[in-house]
Amino acid sequence: MLRSSSSPQRHLHCVAAALLGAWLAGAPAAAPGAAAATEEEAVVDAASLIEPALLSGPGFSVDPHVELRGYMAHFTLDTRLGTLQAPSVEMLTEREAELPALERLDAATHSEAFVRAAGDRLGHTVESLVNIALHPVDTVTGLPVGVARYLRDRLVRQANQAQSLTDRAARKLGNIGEPFPADQGPMTQARDGDATDAPAARRKTWYTRIAREGERYVKRELKFNTVKRDIARRLGIDPYSTNPQVQERLVALAWVGSAGSFSAGAALDAVGGVGADILAKGGQIDEIVWRLSPDDLRARNATRLQAHCRDALLVRQFVRRGAFSPTLQTALVDALDALQPATGCDAFLELAMSARSELEARFLVNGLALVHSALGAHAHGGHLLTIGAGFAFRADDGELLLPLAVDRLSWTDDAARYFALAPLREGRRRVLIAGDATALAAERLAELGWRVELRAPRGPNTTRAAATADR
Repeated sequence: MLRSSSSPQRHLHCVAAALLGAWLAGAPAAAPGAAAATEEEAVVDAASLIEPALLSGPGFSVDPHVELRGYMAHFTLDTRLGTLQAPSVEMLTEREAELPALERLDAATHSEAFVRAAGDRLGHTVESLVNIALHPVDTVTGLPVGVARYLRDRLVRQANQAQSLTDRAARKLGNIGEPFPADQGPMTQARDGDATDAPAARRKTWYTRIAREGERYVKRELKFNTVKRDIARRLGIDPYSTNPQVQERLVALAWVGSAGSFSAGAALDAVGGVGADILAKGGQIDEIVWRLSPDDLRARNATRLQAHCRDALLVRQFVRRGAFSPTLQTALVDALDALQPATGCDAFLELAMSARSELEARFLVNGLALVHSALGAHAHGGHLLTIGAGFAFRADDGELLLPLAVDRLSWTDDAARYFALAPLREGRRRVLIAGDATALAAERLAELGWRVELRAPRGPNTTRAAATADR
């Protein structure tokens, strides 16, 4: 355990230096006990973070050396089909749960029927579709890793950080539409003169062919999305998973299955095997994500959000833009439904729109789930608060809950400054940590008057609480 020197003179000197540094940085001064020492995040043994069953199994193994970055554990997972990166314990669990489905997808996309149906037509189209699925928000360089950005004394916003997935897809795949009726071009009436002089048969023009080709492409796109969700449902996986190995094979199978007589479902049945039962049956995926198209899911989520948030424009922006996949977006709405906060939804949505990665989006969704698990129905009528760059929840009885959906909390400089913020230093306070904390972090939190809950549960799982009215 790290401790400051026991010498009174040295102690006073360290405290003075820490207070001066905080003042120069523009951050509030921390209490003497909290500012005495901080630590760097370390490389740790994977066995100290996860259960033995997750370390290795049939067809996979986890590198025992794990780097902590931004309070999250970054794992390297070796599989028969290649190496995968998992930037948190939660995502490692999901990547391992996807492995049986991945094996079936790989077998189906190497089957004779698939190869014959695909021919040489996949190439660029599948590459573009996979890129859209894996990178709904353009990569921004120089960003902090993990979720450290939410444990800071102020939120740093990135201009133009969020981007519409729909707009992105349009740029990748081409602007598809029919601005003019078939065989009707711009200025048609003025060019043709009086209708009585028009020829009986219209000539086929270049834009007619483009419009009809676009119409065929749109229809195939709609069928592609339906087939993709159906395959994911059969396998029990998230159709919007950011697992690159899953997306590459899922997209290829769905694209070929959306044209001609090739049946993706029959191809899966032919190779046998099992799916990701842990994801489907364990409540991590809401079946509504399989049933509805992305656009229908966004509309449904927007309607539900308006029960908690007043800013209609903000709601529309949230469901159309940002780092939240349709699955995570639905989970966030489910969590708000479960909490039923009286105030703070608009400010929380603004915070959610600042998320710049799937990991940050999960941090916010899981934070809501931590609060719901801790309070249950007693959360109803509470208040969501944005504090610094993060958020907290004020229960009706006055208790402040700070949910931290992290793998391991270290007492870094940022963490020390964050917990020194005035709203986090008064009244009854409880910090809910999804993983664990270093000895120093636990000691400092206790000194600051926090009630600390390690490995706080996130159940009942809010991702299964979706829209009972729809079922």
